[in-house]
Amino acid sequence: MIEKKTNDVLIIGAGAIGGITAGLLYKKGIDVTVVTRKGTHFDSIKRDGLRIEGYDKPFHFPIYSNFKELKGTFKHVLIVVKNPSTEEVTKQLKKVITKDSLVYSLQNGFGNTDIIAKHIPRNQIVAGVIGWGATYLGNGKLRITSKTGDFVLGFENGKNSSDPRLIEMKEILELWKPTILTSNIIGFRWAKLIVNCVFAPIGGLLGLTLGYMMKHKVIGPILGDMKSEAIQVADAHKIQLEKVDGLNIHNFFYKPKASDGILTKLSSNIISSIILNVGARRHGSIYPSLLTDLKRGKKTEIEFLSGYIEKKGKEVKLETPISTFLVKAITEIEKGKRKVGLENLPELKEIAKISREKIKEQESKL
Repeated sequence: MIEKKTNDVLIIGAGAIGGITAGLLYKKGIDVTVVTRKGTHFDSIKRDGLRIEGYDKPFHFPIYSNFKELKGTFKHVLIVVKNPSTEEVTKQLKKVITKDSLVYSLQNGFGNTDIIAKHIPRNQIVAGVIGWGATYLGNGKLRITSKTGDFVLGFENGKNSSDPRLIEMKEILELWKPTILTSNIIGFRWAKLIVNCVFAPIGGLLGLTLGYMMKHKVIGPILGDMKSEAIQVADAHKIQLEKVDGLNIHNFFYKPKASDGILTKLSSNIISSIILNVGARRHGSIYPSLLTDLKRGKKTEIEFLSGYIEKKGKEVKLETPISTFLVKAITEIEKGKRKVGLENLPELKEIAKISREKIKEQESKL
């Protein structure tokens, strides 16, 4: 039984994931406090509560815009801000934690825990993966975009998954969603990274929904090329990829290898088709958050997504044409030197062709 205690959980960030988690846990009796940057979204929640689509009443919980307003220290600190803000918030954590506190990165991409580790000992840092979706609808308004999904938590060194603090966090989060403790959080994070890299940067570049891209006869195969490029890098680093929300990433936009037998090709093609149809139906109308950031004139997480694939590729001497192009293109959009839209598709199509050829060439080296 979870008992409400003083300063149980601090959630940093009241965006889609952070806000919904805060509201639903607080309603379940967990002592949740939220700190988020000041602005119209914060003002709406502070004044009227957080509105989550599908719930009749707004959610009211303690929310602050400054770490200086917080009192005492917290046992569990969940970081749910966009990656470019990680350094800013992590610098202030020493004011609100003790040597026994755990700090959880529930952020997309990679590189965030390295930033946190500049200020917090690694043995206090837990990496996480979010297997469910949510989106920002406007000031003080959020939407849950997937019925299924879970939280996955683990120390990046693969140890201490039986830590009592981690088990307590699992019990807390399971008041909202199923929660998995794992000794291979790296494998879960890489699988989620690949899914994010397949959709977010390309959707941001072209300005399209997930469903439209999955069903498009030209863009769909390019998504598959992006997946193959990222998996080749993961394989080179000997990453044991895990399932995210039940999805085996290898079956997503399946492309046969020369070594695949007839039965493997047949079954994988069938599974891939089912995944695409279900995915398009379940998430078809969703725009990637990276596109939302571009439209709002905010810095995106591209360096933590495609940029990380490019970086890890270079470490093992693998070229990643699509990832490299997407970093360049999204950065150009951020700087006002390129526009979002389908006019980028011809160039992306040519880069994807280069990527397919490069993947075949590099397979023989692995």
